[in-house]
Amino acid sequence: MAVAVLAALTLASAGASPALQATDTSTPTASETLQATDTLTPTASQTLQATDTPTPTASGFSRPILVLASYGPDGTVRPGVSFTLKFRLRNAGDVNARNIVIAMGGGEFIPAGTGGVIAAGAIAGGADTGYEQPLVASSTLVEGSIGTLAMEVSYTDPADNPFSESFTLAIPVGPKASPRPGGPFPTATLRVRPQMVITGYEADVDQLRPGRQFTLTVRAQNVGGAEARGMSMIMGGGSAGSGGAGTAEPGGVSGGSGSFDTFAPMGSSNVQYLGDFAVGADRGVKQNLIVNTTAKPGAYPLKVSFVYKDIGGTSYTDDQVITLLIYSPPVIEISFYVPPEPFSVGMPGGLPLQVVNLDRNSVVLGRMQVSTEVGELSNNVLPIGLLDAGGYFTLDAVFVPAQAGTAEITVTVDYLDDFNQPKRITQALEVDVGELPNGFEGTGGGGGGDIGIEPAPPAPESFWQKVLRFLKGLFGLDSAPEVQEVEPLMEQGIQSGVPGEVPVKPVPAPKG
Repeated sequence: MAVAVLAALTLASAGASPALQATDTSTPTASETLQATDTLTPTASQTLQATDTPTPTASGFSRPILVLASYGPDGTVRPGVSFTLKFRLRNAGDVNARNIVIAMGGGEFIPAGTGGVIAAGAIAGGADTGYEQPLVASSTLVEGSIGTLAMEVSYTDPADNPFSESFTLAIPVGPKASPRPGGPFPTATLRVRPQMVITGYEADVDQLRPGRQFTLTVRAQNVGGAEARGMSMIMGGGSAGSGGAGTAEPGGVSGGSGSFDTFAPMGSSNVQYLGDFAVGADRGVKQNLIVNTTAKPGAYPLKVSFVYKDIGGTSYTDDQVITLLIYSPPVIEISFYVPPEPFSVGMPGGLPLQVVNLDRNSVVLGRMQVSTEVGELSNNVLPIGLLDAGGYFTLDAVFVPAQAGTAEITVTVDYLDDFNQPKRITQALEVDVGELPNGFEGTGGGGGGDIGIEPAPPAPESFWQKVLRFLKGLFGLDSAPEVQEVEPLMEQGIQSGVPGEVPVKPVPAPKG
């Protein structure tokens, strides 16, 4: 009986029908019948567990991300012949992508029909959509090579936050169409070409200004599938030289047709020889440049061309564009318009500060603020506003130093740069602080303080001296009484011999 039950279970697991399970010839007991029934008849919960499909997890992105899922032509691409490029975009994020606009074009493939712009609508999170774009292959393409096509995709999320993606499509080029009618086209062998790109760049200064010299470092990498030989980098744009029949141009590289209105080479020409680049090799290249003094603030594109050949001797020119920002910050001087008076500890003094615009143009400045860590300041914050060329702005702050020595005064001026970002100009000034004079400390109480300065008492005078002073006053002469002269303490101690006693001698009053 155990053998029959085991056979029934085996048939049930193999997907046998219930009719085959009922062909058991033996007579099972009641308990065995119940066990066989429980084994062969799954419950509803067990059936749901067997057919349950795992729920896919989220991508982890809280924004839409459009990626190029696939692309390819509808047939063989031949130079000078139109074809249709089919591609699919997939939203790898969890948020819907809206207002999708696709723009494509380049020197090797010319958009047709739509002009290279497709209004793609929206793609839900995790979904993908296919599109088509008619193109015409350039007649300058070499059969058996690979042409490139640039694609730019811009879109927004449901909150209208903008995003954009860039893709570079590699499209193989087949042989040219045969002029004879009919007959199969020969099959071309696919040839992989080098491809140079700029993976990063930076200048050795924080801000580029008109008239400033700087060093630009460009990071170039061969991302293609073949070695690039005889590489030359042309700053400003250029191409490989092509001489007449049988005669090549000297150097073989043309770099004089680029744009140098904003940036010009310094110390060397705009053409640098870099040698060979293996597959995946990258290298940093430096170029000394200067910003034209007539350049206005803004963002300026700079074209960089890489001219090289592959292992078969075919010439290539890869054009890249980078963007450099030019600033025009205020040129101001922060100083004292007159030398400040000597400062003493605990005594207030004035800080005669001024800001002078040394630029040829007017500037708009924000708040001027004076600060220090060695005392207290008042009247130290004031907005400036518009400052003409050569104009100045003054601020008289009050400074109460807390300690003797050299005190550092920090002056800051706020402003907005040419890209509406808040910036600050800081200038540190120094003033000397001395100790408080003894005469201002007072006598104190029980502390042995210094003796204060007191006016000398008038000298005793007779009746006729008073009459004489009266007559002088009638005629407009000096009628002030005579005063006593107080000798120094050291002298009075020697003369009188009595400590603390101050001898007094009359001093005649000045006459008329």
